[in-house]
Amino acid sequence: MTALGGLFTDAFNMYVGMERSARNLVTYQEQVPGLLQTADYARATFGAFPGYTSQDDIDRRVEVRLKRQIIVTRKARPLALEVLLHESALHRVMGSTRVMAAQLKHLAEASTMPNVSVRVHPYSAGMTWGFLHGTFVLLDFGTDNRGKQIEPPVVYIEGRLGNDQYMEKPDDVRRYHELAEAIRTDALNEVKSRDLLRGVAREYAA
Repeated sequence: MTALGGLFTDAFNMYVGMERSARNLVTYQEQVPGLLQTADYARATFGAFPGYTSQDDIDRRVEVRLKRQIIVTRKARPLALEVLLHESALHRVMGSTRVMAAQLKHLAEASTMPNVSVRVHPYSAGMTWGFLHGTFVLLDFGTDNRGKQIEPPVVYIEGRLGNDQYMEKPDDVRRYHELAEAIRTDALNEVKSRDLLRGVAREYAA
């Protein structure tokens, strides 16, 4: 996507395009997902990567990340977003305690939106299915007027230092939906998650 100005890989650019087209998105993350990050938290994440040395380069990436968030807040058919967030994300300080306090408050507030669900997967839940499965995103594009899928659902796994992965085979998609349901079963409910986010935010602000 030329709108991203060559800042990201072609594979990630393709993901952003799919993200814009999705009706529903379910993600398991170990840091606050980009769609719900504050500018300062995003700046801290980009700034920590040694490949991004220019402040202008970091600022442009932050700008792109914040613009992506319109799909959650737009009035016309906003994205239905479900975030399953590992508890470690609350305690891994990005930027500073001030940045973390503001980010967790923002996350708690975002979770009150009717199209957004944030549930914390606590340390006490252990390892789902007995292994560290890593982060993933499930994208669903809905159906047309005849009930036919507009596009097949997709599993996206960010490559970090390697190649991004896209999975469209029905069995792969089904397994990740089952994994998401297993995580969901052990996660705190939305109210308890919101209370925890606000409580940890107060600790950072103290």
